[in-house]
Amino acid sequence: MSSGSSTAGSNAFSSDMDESNFLKRNRMLHWVQLGLSSFILIAAIAVIPCAVVPYQHYLDTAKWATASLAIWPQNLDLRPTVAALSCGCVITFLNLIYVVTALLPSPHSRIRLVSLSSAVSAFGGFLTALICLLFIIYRPSSTYPTGFTENETLHSWTCKWEHSSGNITAPAHFERDCRTSHASFALVSLLLGLEICMGIAAVVGTWFQKNVGRRREEQAELEKLEIATKQAYQAK
Repeated sequence: MSSGSSTAGSNAFSSDMDESNFLKRNRMLHWVQLGLSSFILIAAIAVIPCAVVPYQHYLDTAKWATASLAIWPQNLDLRPTVAALSCGCVITFLNLIYVVTALLPSPHSRIRLVSLSSAVSAFGGFLTALICLLFIIYRPSSTYPTGFTENETLHSWTCKWEHSSGNITAPAHFERDCRTSHASFALVSLLLGLEICMGIAAVVGTWFQKNVGRRREEQAELEKLEIATKQAYQAK
């Protein structure tokens, strides 16, 4: 066997091994991302009812203020609850798109499309959860009526009644609203951590693709060089 054919065989074997390793790693990463996305989807869906329940209770009872039966303070800030609700809806939508893209059967390779969808879902979800937590914790541009030094939220107000002392009885459903509001904020924090993990997985997948793409280019250059060498040898 000639030296040229031996080199070509070695390069072909190396290329096949690289492609096989890439496909195995990509398949494993695919299932990791799909598992993470499933957890994110479940958590995001859970945020929605946890935020809707106290918000709907507020809407149903806020009208009592006209009958001198107000149970909500004038300095109530609804933005944290609305932010949690919006966060759950947006992240649910993003992950549904990714799951459908990842599981939809296709006769063609969709590695790049699935990786792009994963990256968009991770980045969009992370940004959404981060903004939501900023509204929950810091409440930027928060204003309150004259005579108040701070705002109350659905979470802080309902939980304040739960921990009150004496013979004061909390209004109906306040204990439930306190727990569901706390659960929605805890789930948003969980979503932020999961989205970071999803983003790391997306970066790893992109690195795999760039690495195998570079090896494919090197292999193509070697094949061109071998062909040119053979043609030059045959021309002599």
